[in-house]
Amino acid sequence: MAKKTFWPYAIILSIFAIIIACIATIVIALQNPVEMDSAYMQSYQKVDENITFIKESEARFDEKFALKFEPEFKGLQGQFKFHLTPKNGEISSLSYEILLTRPQTNKDNKTLNASWQENELVSESLSLKEGRWQLLLRLSDKQDTRYYKFDFNATK
Repeated sequence: MAKKTFWPYAIILSIFAIIIACIATIVIALQNPVEMDSAYMQSYQKVDENITFIKESEARFDEKFALKFEPEFKGLQGQFKFHLTPKNGEISSLSYEILLTRPQTNKDNKTLNASWQENELVSESLSLKEGRWQLLLRLSDKQDTRYYKFDFNATK
């Protein structure tokens, strides 16, 4: 009576399983495209090239100013406030950019308008969908720039 060996079948089955797993990975990757990362409100290539300069500029900005994030929402309606405290002197001609985004996609991105009210930057009133959001803020005083990222959940 001959003894049967199953290891050649196991090797062939393993090779087919690896091929199927590779195909499945490619199909899933093509269905879920990579969104542009907007952590510094610019492409990751520019961030990669200039990260040392960005970090140094942020450190100098932090020596001049302190920021407190104050969302004011009732349910899904409200606005954002940023209280800026100067550490040495006063606030003069700061420029800003505010981007409201969802971390998993860029299709809901919205650039917000805001106005200065003394030392507070107050955004326009807005209505949000439920879920996870990120607020990206860029403040610049013509010499240095600071990027902030705030994560929050919008619920009824």
